[in-house]
Amino acid sequence: MARATRRDPQAEPVQAYLEGVAKNLIDKLYGPEGPPWGTSLTQIEDLILDLRQRLTKAMVAQALTRQATAHGQRPPAYRTCPGCQASLACDDTNPRIVQTRAGEAEWSEPQAYCPRCRRAFFPSVEEPGP
Repeated sequence: MARATRRDPQAEPVQAYLEGVAKNLIDKLYGPEGPPWGTSLTQIEDLILDLRQRLTKAMVAQALTRQATAHGQRPPAYRTCPGCQASLACDDTNPRIVQTRAGEAEWSEPQAYCPRCRRAFFPSVEEPGP
């Protein structure tokens, strides 16, 4: 029995592009004729699942890196110390490694320090950093 998949509305505008990428990848992997006769469904599925994992990891890395790089555009709530409300500068970065549903994610996150409260913060989270 097939499982219901969660559909994110943000993905709809790129659906046609994804279908084109899928066609291009199959052409690169197998040629225009597709998988050779005798290739099992399991072999096809294993390759596609490997590609999906690689693509997911690359996209998560890109998204997190871009978000961290754009720390100057963060909303006002992320620019102030949650304790004393002083403005926070993000002069340092701190490497972050987090286990996600897609595997391990790693990026350099901006780090701010409040001299008044003497606490370090990751502005992407409205909580004190470690």
